[in-house]
Amino acid sequence: MLISGAFVWGNQLFCLFLQQILNNMERNLLIELLEDGEKVSLYSPHFEGEEYSEFEKFLLTYKDTYPEDVRQLVYRLDIIKRDGARDMHFRYEGTRRDRVMALPSHLETTSLRLYLLNIQAKILILGNGGLKKTATYEEDKNLHRQVRTLQKIDIEIKQREKEKVIIVKGTELLGELSFTIDD
Repeated sequence: MLISGAFVWGNQLFCLFLQQILNNMERNLLIELLEDGEKVSLYSPHFEGEEYSEFEKFLLTYKDTYPEDVRQLVYRLDIIKRDGARDMHFRYEGTRRDRVMALPSHLETTSLRLYLLNIQAKILILGNGGLKKTATYEEDKNLHRQVRTLQKIDIEIKQREKEKVIIVKGTELLGELSFTIDD
């Protein structure tokens, strides 16, 4: 009896160990230019081994099931590209330490949230998002994961900005735009 109990306990430890390894996987990514603009340029994280960037995955996932919401978000991005990435266009998400924001703003409503990084109101790094079903993103596993991914990317970019490995020049993000984050 004691031997089988030790075996079960050992198995549980091994499963916890495997879970920890899977939770701490590193993923390589490139911050990819989607569209260069005079007032705002659009970028998106593109993970190694994946066919599409995060923003492209968002569009492909929701274009058929929520076409009006996707249309509204793309329309808002067009306005931002034309007028600039002023705060009024976004919802603040994440924490005070990061640059994570969401579309649509509080003035508009859609069933979807698109998460992004707003860098110096000249560069938007469009992430992924999802269907808004809860009061806060933290309550939804998918939305929380999307925000956390952008927070990790933001930490890397800020560190590289501090070290002058990445610089913002007008609406361009210049420097080493490929790196690894813990997923």
